[in-house]
Amino acid sequence: ERQAVEISRATSAFTVTLPAKKPKEPAKEKERKEEKSPPPAPTTREFPAGSYIIRMDQPYSRIADALLDHQYWSPDDPQKTPYDDTGWTFGELYHLQVARVTDSKVLDVPMDRVREVHARGGVKGEGTLFAIANRAEPALATLRYKLHDASIEAAEEPFESAGKKFNRGSFLVRNTSRADLDRAAAELGVQVTALSTPPEVKTHPVRAARIALVHTWLSTQTEGWWRLALDKLGIPYDYLSTQAIAKISGLNAKYDVILFPPVGYNAGVDAVVNGIPTAWGNPLPWKNTPETPNLVGKNDATDDLRPGLGWDGVAHLHEFVERGGVLLTAMDTSSLALSLGFADGVSTQNANKMKIVGSVVEMRLVDDASPIAYGYEEKGAAYCDNGPIFSLSSIVGQRGRRRLGPEMRARPTGRGSLDDPDFAVGRPGMEAPEERKSEIWESPPVSDEQRRNGFRVIPPPRRPRVIFRYADGKDLLVSGLIEGGDEIAQHPAVVDAP
Repeated sequence: ERQAVEISRATSAFTVTLPAKKPKEPAKEKERKEEKSPPPAPTTREFPAGSYIIRMDQPYSRIADALLDHQYWSPDDPQKTPYDDTGWTFGELYHLQVARVTDSKVLDVPMDRVREVHARGGVKGEGTLFAIANRAEPALATLRYKLHDASIEAAEEPFESAGKKFNRGSFLVRNTSRADLDRAAAELGVQVTALSTPPEVKTHPVRAARIALVHTWLSTQTEGWWRLALDKLGIPYDYLSTQAIAKISGLNAKYDVILFPPVGYNAGVDAVVNGIPTAWGNPLPWKNTPETPNLVGKNDATDDLRPGLGWDGVAHLHEFVERGGVLLTAMDTSSLALSLGFADGVSTQNANKMKIVGSVVEMRLVDDASPIAYGYEEKGAAYCDNGPIFSLSSIVGQRGRRRLGPEMRARPTGRGSLDDPDFAVGRPGMEAPEERKSEIWESPPVSDEQRRNGFRVIPPPRRPRVIFRYADGKDLLVSGLIEGGDEIAQHPAVVDAP
């Protein structure tokens, strides 16, 4: 609608014919020759009343086509370096069901023009306890801050009440008036059910966390998108530079969560910690002056852009984490935190040939009991821009290694010819004990020898937990450009490191 695209809504249910989906081509030439199945037949699908319809016979339909359809950027495309993201399929990213309809009957469906898309919300039912199913909507975070004085808890297991099913992570709201909750829920499009009796389920509190958003002076473009998201959601936060973090001790007294968005700018430990050299040259101020009264907004300013986080800032962040604060990083700031020793048992590897340029990739849920995963389904999609490639280990100081297939472990010593057994000369041949297996996204099992010298073994409660992982290589690409995706396939994507 904001891009001059006309949106309509069906006033009654309708059924249309959908184009047949092409089957995946076999990977091997032999399978292509043997599998000669008939072409798939078109299917029919019924859509309920209230479904949104975007007609493609309108001037700006190409915008809807670009945002709602899937993209495929071939690795062999002559343009080897895309300017920007290559995948932006809204249906996958926002968990919406989107269908391309080529049946012209859809144009005859009774429909009304929609001027503003707004989900229905509000309180239904009777009772003084209110339940909200968690579907991982950002609006739930907004609701938590709107009802700052309310008592909100998250259910740690699914439950049923008032004839409805509520999933793990659903909110239970107390100590707020029905009128206030109904008003906020209607504004945010959140559906609330009043309950007469509380469910018998274990819960934990959902607090309105005190948030700091940290930025460097190397680049503020990427973190600006995070700032925009928080502003749109109405979530309060303090905007701090790494220079400010270096000056603030006792961060836990002010903040519960510190967000450290990606920096970009090829930012590594040296650039973020040490900043730009100050041994020569003049200060680089970023502030309003009488000559430039409108240069800088109200967010942040500095007398000199050059100093970085500094080792004092690193120590302050370490102290914050050790005292129970949550440090949330992404992409290059995750690599930064691991390089600075913020999490044991997690490491990153550099990609060899992998190329993922702002694409939509398939994710799989690993730990559905984690509050980080509340509201998400087993399979979903996420934005990815070249990693990082995480690996886990249960041994402190040991880099996680990419897991090799069985064909790479068949000859452990490399002795003998092609047909000879592989064993050390002078010793009787024996079968090697079978290795305890683990998945690529898991920590390799701790060996008996490692247990005997157990001072480096991370205790189970302190080991990192994988919440989401990347899908298998054949399923990884959802939309955009992926080349060499096997390097990151099945590796951890979201890690909770105690």
